[in-house]
Amino acid sequence: MAKSYDLIIVGAGMVGTLSAILLAKSSLRIALVDKHNGEYRLSTPPAYDARVSAISSQSKALLEAANVWQGIARDRIASYDNMVVWDGLGEGHVDFNAGEAVMPELGHLVENAVLNQQLMEQARHAKNIDLYLGDTLDSHELSESGVRVELASGHALDAQVIIAADGALSKLRMENAFDTIEWDYGHHAIVTTIEIAQPHENTAWQSFGEEGILAFLPLPSVEQKHFVSIVWSVPPQEAESLMTLDEETFCRRLHYAMNKRFDVLGITQTRQSIPLRQRHAKQYVKAGLALIGDAAHTIHPLAGQGANLGFGDVKALVEVLEKAHRRGEHLGASKVLRRYQRARMLDNIAMAAGMESFKRLFSTQQPFIVQLRNIGMKRFNQNASLKMKLVAKAAGLS
Repeated sequence: MAKSYDLIIVGAGMVGTLSAILLAKSSLRIALVDKHNGEYRLSTPPAYDARVSAISSQSKALLEAANVWQGIARDRIASYDNMVVWDGLGEGHVDFNAGEAVMPELGHLVENAVLNQQLMEQARHAKNIDLYLGDTLDSHELSESGVRVELASGHALDAQVIIAADGALSKLRMENAFDTIEWDYGHHAIVTTIEIAQPHENTAWQSFGEEGILAFLPLPSVEQKHFVSIVWSVPPQEAESLMTLDEETFCRRLHYAMNKRFDVLGITQTRQSIPLRQRHAKQYVKAGLALIGDAAHTIHPLAGQGANLGFGDVKALVEVLEKAHRRGEHLGASKVLRRYQRARMLDNIAMAAGMESFKRLFSTQQPFIVQLRNIGMKRFNQNASLKMKLVAKAAGLS
């Protein structure tokens, strides 16, 4: 006998679990399936985890609605009030400030493991979410009238719709032949946590230069010691070279890559090198199935918007499915799921195109292009109205 649900969500990462928690508030019955066991071993500060996410105002509001944000320890959250972006090959720079944008902060930085742990804690306490952890899909059937899932554990599940939140290499996306547009960025992102000598001033620092695209993202200070998460995007061969350097030499390279703005004292987390690939599904939905988060789209991390795009998907999907449920519509019907697709696709495509344009613009070292972009950055920095619009867009407020 199959157990019946309204939705089956495959993937209990940040996007999938947040979807489950918010949809459960509408009395929908949800099965949450993931190969991971749902246990997250957190590091102890100052050894912050290497993988962090920038959380916008809109994403924070969603996490608050799910009662997740309130449960995160304050010493695991770092707000940033300023962002400084500069061209390492010239004098062009742009400064963003929360006060000028009439916002309490530009955003927050939180470790992925901390977010995942608190999300799972809330999911475990939701009375109408059943967790199938340490389990995977063995087979599934889709139709307008309903879906059937067989798990590797032998459980059979029925539902109106499956939500694929199973990441960039989504098995559900591939098995259901969703066409994608994708290409290799020609970059690997090196991520780790470092200690710096100077205060980070609650500022996110980003440099575009001959050493690649480098972001210093503020983390909470501990006993007057200062820490940042770095995301250093460089060509694959350069990434391989950087990964082989000893700690002292790597820190010297970091110091140089940031125009000597910070003295790097040491590395507090193991370095990771992550290949970067742009990917966007041409369609997000088919009868009985919807893609969200990285299963639908991935972008370059240079603006820190990957997690926020996924949370934007969550917001749109929850709104569509809640309204359909109140109207008595079948949640897996194509006409219902296409409303979610219409709400998200153009925004996601625009963000992906913007990141690709920025990456290409700042990757070149041709003198004429470098001169033009420095002039452009200086003029943009003098235009307060444009800066406020960009900040509002990044925060999800417009």
